[in-house]
Amino acid sequence: MNKWIAGLFAMALVAGVARADVGAPAPSAKDLEKVVEEVNYVETAKAGVVLSGYVDVGYIYNFTGTSAGTRRGPNDGDAKGDFNVNAVKLTLEKPLTDANEFQAGFRVDLMMGEDINTNGGNGGGLTTGFSSDTLLVEQAYVALRAPIGNGLDIKAGKFVTWLGYEVIERPANLNITYGNLFFNTIPLYHTGVSAEYAFNDIVDAGIAVTNGFNNDSTTVGAPAAGNSEDGYGVMAKLNITNPGGNANWYNAIYYGFGNGGLGLSNEDIFVWDSWGNWAPTFADDKLLLGFNTDVGVKDSETYWGAAVYAKYQFTDIFSLAGRADYLHSDSETGAFNLVGGAGGSGNTDTWSYTLTAGFDLLENLLVRAEYRIDIDGDFVADSPVNTVAVQAVYTF
Repeated sequence: MNKWIAGLFAMALVAGVARADVGAPAPSAKDLEKVVEEVNYVETAKAGVVLSGYVDVGYIYNFTGTSAGTRRGPNDGDAKGDFNVNAVKLTLEKPLTDANEFQAGFRVDLMMGEDINTNGGNGGGLTTGFSSDTLLVEQAYVALRAPIGNGLDIKAGKFVTWLGYEVIERPANLNITYGNLFFNTIPLYHTGVSAEYAFNDIVDAGIAVTNGFNNDSTTVGAPAAGNSEDGYGVMAKLNITNPGGNANWYNAIYYGFGNGGLGLSNEDIFVWDSWGNWAPTFADDKLLLGFNTDVGVKDSETYWGAAVYAKYQFTDIFSLAGRADYLHSDSETGAFNLVGGAGGSGNTDTWSYTLTAGFDLLENLLVRAEYRIDIDGDFVADSPVNTVAVQAVYTF
């Protein structure tokens, strides 16, 4: 097929040249062959480079009619009804192979959509704007493997955080809406250098040095008044997988020095994130159980939270997933999250319960429906907040 396209393009090109110079001699067969070869060379993709992505659209309706005080991201907390282009994602990647040898690769993740306003698109605040045209460079890094021991993997550039059970990509989570721990307690991405090493099939670990917390500029940006430090952060992770491969326990920490990349104060930031998965063998891979805990300290204020997850695949098409989470803050201002959002006054507690039905209608098409209730007893006058959401995702 490529040769047919190249041949047609070549003939059109040569015809165009001949038409531009009527007095020129007609091209020979060798001339045509040469043009075809050059076009083939230009159009041939580099071996191993893969393009993938998804389109995620949906609708969310808040029966309470207000998002004030909820601990969710802006899109998930919209008042009344809202159609959303959640995200359009394109990933271009040359992944490292399994071979333990010197090799290099890269990855670029571009995202557009309303979710990007929540997750820091266009370099702005994480809660500004609600345009589906917003662009986010989620990741852009160069990868290198050094054949040291079992192979040391090094990344340099911008990459997603190592913290959190949930991720920016909604289709990869068990529920449509983001959990309170995801939006309020952890960073989402970093720019820096990381190193990861798998000791064996059971233990793998990593360490990273970054510009800071949700910071993708070359410096920490505009510091708070009186702060002359360049904020930076260190991150480390340790994952333990059981010999059967059906359970794991993951721990990651982040420590931000100076203003930690937030530009809020001169104080440091500490976050410890722990989560795990278990797929019981007696359930024949139909049941998945998970948990997530977070503890953090920011500006001498402490917060912590916990979440539990469950998903059961009843048939090849239908599944149910549930989530329950709790978040507590000893903040004097009542502001839970480190990335912007709802505040309050005094110590605060919030709960949420979510049930999501999933339908894998086609190989590349996922449709989900969800009901969620949020209870924020110390701040929201209209608590509880009831929300329904639907989602359709096509992956490629």
